[in-house]
Amino acid sequence: MVRLLILFAIVVVVVLLVKRLLAKGTAADKPSPQPSDERTEAKLVRCVECGAFVPKATAVALPGGFRCGSGCAPR
Repeated sequence: MVRLLILFAIVVVVVLLVKRLLAKGTAADKPSPQPSDERTEAKLVRCVECGAFVPKATAVALPGGFRCGSGCAPR
């Protein structure tokens, strides 16, 4: 009975090692994900003057936050 448990444990360890080695091989083949430009453009920021939410890609950066642009009307 003890020999059977030891044999089972060895088989489990071997299977886990093979899975790990195969996972490393496939992960090395794939390029690492790069941040998407679409995700950056889709992020919204709040205008410090009027309170409107605008895409960060089109907002004007200020020291205290962001401004929505030339057509900004303060609230």
